[in-house]
Amino acid sequence: MTLVFFLFGFLLSSITSHDSARDFCVADLKGAQTTVGYPCKLPKDVTVEDFLFSNFKAGTLNQFNFSFTSATVDNFPALNGLGFSLAKAEIEEGATIPMHSHADATEIVIAGSGPAKYTTGFITSDNVVYMKTLSEGDIFVIPKGLLHFGINSGKGKASGLTIFSSEKPSIQVLDLALFGNNLDSAIVEKTTFLDAAQVKKLKTLFKGSG
Repeated sequence: MTLVFFLFGFLLSSITSHDSARDFCVADLKGAQTTVGYPCKLPKDVTVEDFLFSNFKAGTLNQFNFSFTSATVDNFPALNGLGFSLAKAEIEEGATIPMHSHADATEIVIAGSGPAKYTTGFITSDNVVYMKTLSEGDIFVIPKGLLHFGINSGKGKASGLTIFSSEKPSIQVLDLALFGNNLDSAIVEKTTFLDAAQVKKLKTLFKGSG
């Protein structure tokens, strides 16, 4: 019994000392990324700037007429190993964030200020839709891996903050996946039930081929 307590105490002290010895793991972006993230910078190479992300504000409008500024481990190395990242979106009046998914991250949407309304929702694996128009200060959760979207459903510009449960969330945009590739158009027509003219138009829009 004494031996059991000794081993337990040794293991506990080892774990505690390991945790206390590493307060953070700031990413060494020059190192090779693995499935568990970037290697840690040596403590002597870490500066206060690693813990600061500047200019977290609206960026350039994209083809969908909204801007999206993300703070992930790739541009905010202090997030390495912490399991979350952030993004800020500003959506012009009438614009839509197209259907997309994050296979590896739950998403939390926090509605921003302003008169515009932001409508968001997701579709479950059994095709049930959960959709809500948010007001300033509302928080909406989108479970990991599910298709979801956003719409500026009011007057003026809509804005919001998004938090992901991954320091580098993946994203797959449905329109780009369907029409921004080199899959033969005949197969796209068969699998989407769209006619040839529609597929050609969408492939041109999303720079696909085939």
